[in-house]
Amino acid sequence: MSSVRSLRDRFLARRAAPKPKGKRSWRPPFDEGGRRSGRGSFHWQWPRPPKFKKRLLRPRVSIQAWLTALFLLVTVFAGVTAYAIVAPFLGDTLEQAAAAPFKQVGEQFQDRLEPDPRISEERIRAFAASRGVQWGIVRGDGAIISGNLGDHDRAVVRRAISQREPFTEVYPIEAGEREDQVLATYAAPINAEKVTGEEDTAIVFARYYTESDIVNAQDALGRIRNMALLAGALALLVAGFAGYVAANLFSRRLNRLDTAARRLASGNFDERITTSVQDEVGSLGATFNAMAHSLKGAFRQLEQEKARGQAILDGMTDAVVGVDRDLNATFLNPRARELLENSSSAFHERLQEVLAESRLTGGPVTEPEAEAGDERIIEVRAAPLEDGALAILRDVTEQRRVERAKAEFIANASHELKTPLFALSGYLEMLEDEMDEDTRKEFIEDMRTQTRRLEGLAKTLLDLSRLDANAVTFRLEEVDLEELLYELRRDFAYAGREILIHAEEDVPPVRTDPIQLHRTLAILLDNAIKYSGGPGGDTPVDLDLHREDGHVWVSVKDRGCGIPEGEIEYIFDRFYRAQGSSRADGTGLGLALAGEISQHLGGDIAVKSKPDQGSIFSVILPLDEAASNGEPEGEPGDHRQLNTTFS
Repeated sequence: MSSVRSLRDRFLARRAAPKPKGKRSWRPPFDEGGRRSGRGSFHWQWPRPPKFKKRLLRPRVSIQAWLTALFLLVTVFAGVTAYAIVAPFLGDTLEQAAAAPFKQVGEQFQDRLEPDPRISEERIRAFAASRGVQWGIVRGDGAIISGNLGDHDRAVVRRAISQREPFTEVYPIEAGEREDQVLATYAAPINAEKVTGEEDTAIVFARYYTESDIVNAQDALGRIRNMALLAGALALLVAGFAGYVAANLFSRRLNRLDTAARRLASGNFDERITTSVQDEVGSLGATFNAMAHSLKGAFRQLEQEKARGQAILDGMTDAVVGVDRDLNATFLNPRARELLENSSSAFHERLQEVLAESRLTGGPVTEPEAEAGDERIIEVRAAPLEDGALAILRDVTEQRRVERAKAEFIANASHELKTPLFALSGYLEMLEDEMDEDTRKEFIEDMRTQTRRLEGLAKTLLDLSRLDANAVTFRLEEVDLEELLYELRRDFAYAGREILIHAEEDVPPVRTDPIQLHRTLAILLDNAIKYSGGPGGDTPVDLDLHREDGHVWVSVKDRGCGIPEGEIEYIFDRFYRAQGSSRADGTGLGLALAGEISQHLGGDIAVKSKPDQGSIFSVILPLDEAASNGEPEGEPGDHRQLNTTFS
């Protein structure tokens, strides 16, 4: 219908329309008692404004930069740690190297005492003068007994006396006139009682080293530091370059893996990674290839299943409609598009209600009879899905019509069977009380009539039932139709009605079942006599035989009451009787049986009728190809005019 938009168009229009920012919920068409209270509607629940959340920007840094920076940081940390460990050691070593000459003084003095342990001030004075140091003999309390000793480290003297071992100590002067100089002190404990008459004494040598003596060591330390810095810078450069190269090689392999993964995500399942290095990244590439192969097979199988499911849905005679959470159409098979485009807006609304109700109740919902316009009845079955709902629409118009026809058939058959049975029952009761022999004979004759009527009705019902079940065997043979018409006229001679036969020349025999065809034509001829005024009437009945368009037409024409135009389509329904049929007895099953037999013979019945002018019933049977090709050309004769006009 052009004035009614299809459900699909309504759904698409709803999807394209701007939606409010609230939350929509379905208000069901039921009240608290479970009774329907309208069509239902949607309403909106407006949410509170969302709180502002600060988003942190995370810049993307390549793995090359990360690995290069990591190499540099490791190199700097290693260099600083090494320098912090080595620098103090180098300083101590250089300072010891600067004070080495003074330490040799003590060692040389000890060497002289070993071969000749005799000690005298003359020997000590001569040794000190030869070495350029001050000397003195010092007690444990720090008093100088003899010698030219000036400044010295008294702690060294006390330590040497207390431990009875020689000691040497060098320490810088940080303040005073000798600032930045180094005082070196050597103390060796001796038994000076023979020399000075004192106990707990020590021979002490002392000397100041000037700045020039220390600068040499500091210069050496500075040169070493500079060389260490230069070596560290060179190592840092080499480490950075090596880190960049290693990161570049590693990142290139990862970039290849990333590119392959992106292509795989875009649907290229033939993407593969080749690598010659069998490390962790190579193992990852092999795993990626196996995953891509599995995905390709799974996707191919999924596509096949999807195509199979799509073919099944497209080939279904039922309409299938899929919707999302907002009842927007996501799937319509061809039958659904056709059905919805030709249905009314009221049906669209009812369909939406059924879908919404299935989502609301969480279970299947069935609408057995929904009117879709044009007297069509649609059965709607809806079921909820996780992200929407699914509805199956089935056109049950014909099914409902058949069900009604069956119900009417049972009711009419019961009525038709009860009529003769009640009559027989009544006659039997009357026979018990009737004593007059003539009256009893009349009752018995009427009972025979009702019995024959009952037998005919049962036989007709049985024949119809057997035809419906395809239990009737049709024996096909060549039948001369003109001879069959003359046989019919002889069979109905008892009716006393004139029967005229109009047969076209050279009508070939037809391959059909002669018994069933004779029965069909007998039904039509019997009706023609009944509805033309009954037996013995003045108006004749015409039998016409001709061929047309590869078919043979056998027509029965009467001049009776006729059939109203609006009832012609129903006269082949079982137990249906048109207006004016009350003039003759009948059950309304004759034409239904004739129509069923004609269809099983591969033919059909055509009807043409006008009220108060008569009717023409034509049995149309197909000719074989040889007989059909031999059909003569030319204008049809008067017998053909008999099928289309009433005189």
